[in-house]
Amino acid sequence: MPAVPPPIRAEIRATVALAAPLAGANLAQMAMGLTNAVVAGRLGGEALAAAGLGSQCYFTLVMICQGVLVAVAPLAAHAIGAKDHPAAGRVGGAGVALAALFALPVFALLSIAPRLLGLLGYEPALAGDIAEYLSAIRWAAPAFLGFAVLRGMLSAAGRVRAIMFAVLFAVPANAVLNWALVFGELGMPRLGIVGSGCATAIIQWSMTIGLAAYVLVRSRLRFRLPSRAEFAGITRVGLPISGMLALEVGVFNAAGVLAGLLGAEALGAHQLAINFSSLSFMVPLGIAQAATVRVAYQLGAGVPEAARRAGFVALTLGGGLMLAPAALMLALPLAIAGIYLDLAEPGNQGTVAIAVRLLAIAAAFQVFDGVQVIALGALRGYRDTAVPMSIGGLGYWGAGFAVSWVLAFTLGYGAVGLWWGLALGLAIVAVLLTWRLHHRSRVPGADAVIAQAQALPG
Repeated sequence: MPAVPPPIRAEIRATVALAAPLAGANLAQMAMGLTNAVVAGRLGGEALAAAGLGSQCYFTLVMICQGVLVAVAPLAAHAIGAKDHPAAGRVGGAGVALAALFALPVFALLSIAPRLLGLLGYEPALAGDIAEYLSAIRWAAPAFLGFAVLRGMLSAAGRVRAIMFAVLFAVPANAVLNWALVFGELGMPRLGIVGSGCATAIIQWSMTIGLAAYVLVRSRLRFRLPSRAEFAGITRVGLPISGMLALEVGVFNAAGVLAGLLGAEALGAHQLAINFSSLSFMVPLGIAQAATVRVAYQLGAGVPEAARRAGFVALTLGGGLMLAPAALMLALPLAIAGIYLDLAEPGNQGTVAIAVRLLAIAAAFQVFDGVQVIALGALRGYRDTAVPMSIGGLGYWGAGFAVSWVLAFTLGYGAVGLWWGLALGLAIVAVLLTWRLHHRSRVPGADAVIAQAQALPG
């Protein structure tokens, strides 16, 4: 076997050092969501439904806003790579100001969301439970967006362990506080479903304050008053990222709605397969976040060849790692279904049978899913976000959703057809984004790349 060239070995080590804590933090965030669902479920099916839909409303809004703030990481990493730390500080200052600004409409929308659900015909009791839950969790929005900025700045500086430790501490704390506030344990008031929303808000603020304290005391990062250029840079790069997130989240939410039209068993199987696939997705997501920083840093340092190498090392590493969950889904689909459902219960057999088939399709698109998110992350390092958003619209909606509809309803393949459409959309996006990364990073002459990067705002 030929030896791996030293620059590639060094890039693998650098990528893994960044990606491992970020992937761990992503998995920990998922664990907190699972904890909230389990605790709410102990209150009964109605409480679980209200908390589930309330969480979906909350996270959809904050994730779309966070998409703009994702631009903080590549812009700050580029500045740090260029040894321009004051510019990185101004990017951070602009990110904090935008986070505070975005929190206002999120808070307002979460406040009126229950009324909108009532107008859509939701039962008054269910709409009331959702209103109570949102009245508590909406206070987490400013902290969530602030945490996103701090995370981006620390990632750009390579100080990612603090992020992982903050989230890992929050997982058990969130579980205990949920249990205490929902059921009135440890001397806390019994708040029911409102307690779950309160616990989420308290833990989110604790994470954000803790990370802010670390930035002030232990890191060399210094936030500075931004100029108009930093706001322009973040919005120019970040708005298409937000649009891409909306397209991706939207197509999977729409798939859930379509699955519900196919019946309770199809919807249950869809939710099971999506939940498990989301867990495996956290690993390439962490690699994608590392790729953004590595590519932007190398461009800032004036080494475009190293930036290209960073992007494709991350792409290869993530694509290879996704073979493991693919093999697991193919080999042990019943064991995976058994995590969520009682396999011995006769009433679950229909859902399990569909879930096994959906997990096989999920195995087929694991590599594509990993490749598309990592290519997207690398392109963000190049501040290339508008074209990838167009690719997302074409792949997710123009191909994926349209084919899902035809296969599921017109041709009668049901949930299986729905998922093959999603798989097609992911494959198209993965191939086109990889081609875009190859094209974007293959610029004749290092000077042209450096000049192009330095000409961008921020």
